[in-house]
Amino acid sequence: MPVLSRSVPTLSRSVLALSTVALASAGFALGAGPASAALTTYCSGEAADVTVPGDLVVAEGTSCVLDGVTVDGTTRVESDADLVVDDTTFHGDVDVAPDGYVDATATAVDGTLTSTSGYGIYLEDSVVSGTLRSEGPAEAEPFLYSYDTTFSDAVDVAHGVVHLETAEIAGDLTTDGTVYTDIVDATLAGDLSITGSLEGTAICESEVDGDAGFHGNQRVQIGTGMDLLDCSGMNYFGADVLIENSTGAVDVTGNIIRGELRGEGNDAAPTGAGNRVRGGTGGQFTGLAPAARTLSAPAAPSDHADELRDRRSERRSAAEADAELAGPAQLG
Repeated sequence: MPVLSRSVPTLSRSVLALSTVALASAGFALGAGPASAALTTYCSGEAADVTVPGDLVVAEGTSCVLDGVTVDGTTRVESDADLVVDDTTFHGDVDVAPDGYVDATATAVDGTLTSTSGYGIYLEDSVVSGTLRSEGPAEAEPFLYSYDTTFSDAVDVAHGVVHLETAEIAGDLTTDGTVYTDIVDATLAGDLSITGSLEGTAICESEVDGDAGFHGNQRVQIGTGMDLLDCSGMNYFGADVLIENSTGAVDVTGNIIRGELRGEGNDAAPTGAGNRVRGGTGGQFTGLAPAARTLSAPAAPSDHADELRDRRSERRSAAEADAELAGPAQLG
């Protein structure tokens, strides 16, 4: 689409006015001032195999379903809006407003992905090149549910729930005040920091190359020795592991730790067995013993993945129905 410029003398005001109307009828809006060459496209409905040359907005309370689409600018998902995408590329940032939802499969986000009090983010077989940030008030429970996805930078989550499975994270992973944080079959090249998880945190069959810190969580399961998460495989930690000020049970079982395993202030004495700790142990983790077995059957582990699949399915189905009702989005 040609860029309109005030410096072109051969276009009359009437021609410019007609061109602006034509753009608006196609779902585009011209910006004002110095950025007037940028275009904003509003999406409500379904679209496939097109390129959005500027910014994309999913307006409040609407749903947008995209397949094989490229967005060159910034994408904004406004309050109570839904963006469901497959095989799509976002060259800019993606920003999600309160109760907004992003559901992405086989998709690339070249910029940052930011959710502020959103309903949730689901990522499958996707790549996020910039930082992923999710935050909300303490009482909110937005979710980050990721499967088989690569994060080329940091992941930073405040509040909500986190389940990362078969993830690769090149930067640091930090969660603070989540209901729970699960990390399953994941590879983390940076540091790991989990603070104040209300139900607890579990790490299973994963590799953490940097330092790992667990601070003030409810329960902590590192490996196979507890029932927060059904786990049968070994973790590898490339540096120090610090577990401190936990308010519930802590167990470290079946791990390889190249650094030191240490910690103090855990309310119950930590348990564990079958670890290879090359840097030595300290504090409450000196001389760990397995947890005592009871005659009663252990409680079944809560399946957070099933819970999140249900939440995702409910929101995605409603979004797809709304988008189908809205019809073609007419992006191109």
